[in-house]
Amino acid sequence: MNIFVFQFINYTLSFFMWMILGRILLTLMIGNRDMIFTRLFQKVTEPVYLVVRKALPFVKESCVPFVSVLLIVVLRLVLIIFFTPPKIH
Repeated sequence: MNIFVFQFINYTLSFFMWMILGRILLTLMIGNRDMIFTRLFQKVTEPVYLVVRKALPFVKESCVPFVSVLLIVVLRLVLIIFFTPPKIH
């Protein structure tokens, strides 16, 4: 796998993981008030939540953020363990 493709996938997964964690913390701190930050986090994380809801329909709605983070961490570990490009000497 090309190093640029590898890094792009890894950074994209990392970005979504941090956005989900940010949405969780923001929801815990301010609740479900309609603010520009909450809408931003919702627009970015909803596609990930939708994939998790369709792939795992048995997961409760309240657990979707945590399952999403767990799946992203697993995907990143698989990517790093099995697809790390060789180091250039």
